[in-house]
Order: sequence, then C-alpha cells, then structure tokens
Amino acid sequence: MGVLITVLYLLAPAVLAFYLYVRRKYNYWADRNIPHVPGAFPMGSFNGMGSKIHFTEILDQAYKKFQKTGSSHAASGMYLGLNPMLLIHDLDLVKQILVKDFNNFRDRGMYFNEKDDPLSAHLFSIEGEKWRFLRNKLSPTFTSGKMKYMFLTIRDIGDEFLHCFDKYIEHKQPADVKALAQRFTCDVIGSCAFGLQCNSLKNEGSELMTIGDKVFKPGLLRTIWVFLLMSFREWSVKLGLKQIPGDVTDYFMGVVRNTVDNREKNNVIRQDFLQLLMQLKNKGTVEDNEEASNETISMNDVAAQAFLFFFAGFETSSTALSFALFELASNERVQEKLRDEIKRVLEAHNNQITYEAIKEMTYMDQVVNETLRMFPPVGNLIRIANEPYQLTSPNVTVEKGQMVMVSVHSIHHDPAIYEDPERFDPDRFAPERVKARHSHCFLPFGDGPRNCIGMRFGLLEVKFGLAQLIGQLRFTVNERTKVPLELDPRSSLLEVKDGIWLDVCRL
Repeated sequence: MGVLITVLYLLAPAVLAFYLYVRRKYNYWADRNIPHVPGAFPMGSFNGMGSKIHFTEILDQAYKKFQKTGSSHAASGMYLGLNPMLLIHDLDLVKQILVKDFNNFRDRGMYFNEKDDPLSAHLFSIEGEKWRFLRNKLSPTFTSGKMKYMFLTIRDIGDEFLHCFDKYIEHKQPADVKALAQRFTCDVIGSCAFGLQCNSLKNEGSELMTIGDKVFKPGLLRTIWVFLLMSFREWSVKLGLKQIPGDVTDYFMGVVRNTVDNREKNNVIRQDFLQLLMQLKNKGTVEDNEEASNETISMNDVAAQAFLFFFAGFETSSTALSFALFELASNERVQEKLRDEIKRVLEAHNNQITYEAIKEMTYMDQVVNETLRMFPPVGNLIRIANEPYQLTSPNVTVEKGQMVMVSVHSIHHDPAIYEDPERFDPDRFAPERVKARHSHCFLPFGDGPRNCIGMRFGLLEVKFGLAQLIGQLRFTVNERTKVPLELDPRSSLLEVKDGIWLDVCRL
C-alpha cells in the first residue's frame, strides 16, 4: 500500500501538468473570442467518430450550429486531436484558400513517413517540391488519348459486370449494389493500373478488396491512432511510426515489386498506370517523346503512387456508382429519362458504349453530378497554412502549420445554396442553373492545383457503369435497404450501414 501511495505521489505532478497542458490547448479559440466547437481529449471536437458517428456528420453538425446562431463569420474553430483548426463556411474564402491563395495553403497536413511507412508517401499526402514534381509528371496519365485506351479495358470488364446481376434476376433476390460496384471498380483499376486480372466479379471478391477494407474501414483504435499521428506529426516521423498496417504494406509492396520485376526482366510493355510510373523511375518522364531526366523516382515511390491510384480509385468510384443506382431506383422518372438518353445516344453509335458516346450523354452528366452533390465520396477538404494568413471575419491569424477544413458535404446540403437539398434532382445541374450559382458550391473533387488528379478517370468509370446497367436493367429499392440511409461510422468514406439492396429485372 505504501508503495502505491508513493507511486501516486510521484505521478501526481506529471498528471497535473498534462491536465493543464490539455486545458490550455482547448482554450485556444476561447482565448481569441472565436465561435467554436469545444474540444475534449483525445479526439478534440471529433469524439465519438468511428464508433457512434461518421466524420462527415460531425462537420455537418458544426456547420449547421454556426448557421443557426446567425454567425456572420467566414469560419469557426474546432479541434482535431489537440490541434486547433478552422472550419470554413464562406464560399469566397473557400475559393481564396483553394485557388487564389493556393501558395499559402499548398499542403494537406496528412501524416506520411517515406522512410518507415513508404506507402503513406503518395501524391495525396506528400508536400512541397516533391508533390509539385510528381503532380506535374503524373498529370499526362489522364490525357484523352490515354483515357480512350483505358476505356477499352473498362468496356471489356463491363460485360462481366452486367452478367453478375443474372443470378439475382433469376432467383428474384435483391443485390447489394455497393459490393458489386466494388468488384467492378476493383477489376477495372487492377487492370488499368497494373495489368492484373483481379477476377473480383468472377470470384465474388479478391485479396485486394480484403486489403481495401483494412484501408477504408480502419476501426476505432486505428482511427484514434491516425489522429494522434496527425496531431504529433514531427515526433511520429522521428519515432518511425506507421499509419499503414504492416500486412497491407507487405502485400501491396510485394504485388508492385513482382509486377515491375516481371515486366523489366521479360520486356513486357503495357499502356497502364504502372508502366508510366516505371518510365518515371527509369527515365524521369512519362512522355515517350521527352528526353530522359536526372530526376527519377524510387521503387518505394512507384509503390506509393500505385497504392493511391488503386485504393482511392476503386473505393471512391464504387461509392459514387452505388449511390447513383440507389437514387435512380428511388426515382423512377429520372431512371427512365436517363435510360431514354442512353438508348438514343447509343443508336447513333451502333449500339456500342464508346468513349465518344459517353461524352455525348448530357443528362448522364447531370445525374452523376447530383449524386456527387448529395454523396460526395470524400466529404471534406483539408489544407495547411504554409505561412501566417490573416482573416478579417473572424479577425484572427491562421498560424503557420494550422489546419483549415472545408466541409464539402455541408456545403452541398446547405438549403441556402441548394433548395430542398435532400431531394435528388439532376436538373439542378442544367447549364443555366450551374452558371447562376457560386463557382465553389460544388466540390466533389476539390479545386485548385491540388484537386483530384484522377477525376476524369473516376467519372468515366461511373458513367460507363450506369450506361451499361441502366441501358439494359431496371432497378427498384428493396425493403432490406434502410431508408433514410444511415452512414457507417467506421468507414473513412461515405458508406451505408448494412448495404444498399436493390431489386433488379431485365427490360
């Protein structure tokens, strides 16, 4: 007993010091008289995230709170872990941060560790000159010529995607369209990125999809871990801490290394994303008509960019596709209107879904955009101040290294911007109505120099999937789907708890 009292006596000053430190950190916005969401250890303003509530919903609550209080400020305070951050409400300020003053807000502030956690050092997270170099070098990946080539692969897999609905039709069973969409996009990305035959549609899953669940459904403890890594970035790097689970790293590094070794040893050349990364590794350029450069990338860099392209591409596209199918199943008139456009356009293209045919489907554009408005797969944008930045409303200086966040989901559901925002209405994206709105009220892919580099590829994948399915099948909502949809708090992207189940029949 005496030993225990001695230990407690010795620990008491350390506990008190830590308590005072945390309290001081969580007084940051109050000390500056800025409206804010209070913070509590360990996750700041985000307690309950990952277990009880989705990250997006926490931001929505904060956004709506300051609207209701009639706050005229362009931003309000929150806490990410122990760190103060600003939630941006004003669209002009959003434009300023993402585009006009981009050089003040170049980086995302995500955790990465090139040495000890190589897959974390991908284009989404890396900073400074390395980001600029890779962004410039990888941009040609998504030119029209390369997209047309990739489209041929998408179309080949599309037939299998259509046929995977046969058993649900024959047995009159509902289909979990998110699971099927994931298998489709996994096969597409696997082939377009690496030349891999994932066979997710054929085998009803794959090892890559299992690995993907570990990335996008991290669980509560790993979510807290990632928060701590972001809160103490410098110390975490010095200590060699890792964000990506070890088995994910081992598996993915093995896949990339083996594929690259095989191609280089046997002189195999494919027009895919991995081939472009190999050119960047060996020649410092992805363009065949450019001279070799001294600036090349390492094998770890190749694996990290491939990791980003694969997992970001397959999960975000399948999310958008499954939500689009749900809304079309819920809105028969919209589904019929889209089907009429698909049939009309394809008649002029020998009833073949071609790259050019997809581009001619204007109502398809509106349907996809309205889906992305209601369900942006990535519901928030993050930027870090590269130097002190003065705001006028509220009157506060964003300190160097401080995070600002834009809640895309909240802006997309703001009734002051979109009337009756919970209603699915593709006509919102008729050209004249788009022109009448603020340029930065629709941000599913971000904006400015750090917008989503794979945007065109993702849209092509989703539009093809819809053209293939809606042109030949009819969808209605099965009673197994819980309406209104409830988000799964464990998922880092928008995902519906218990799935999206639709009834399907042939036309």
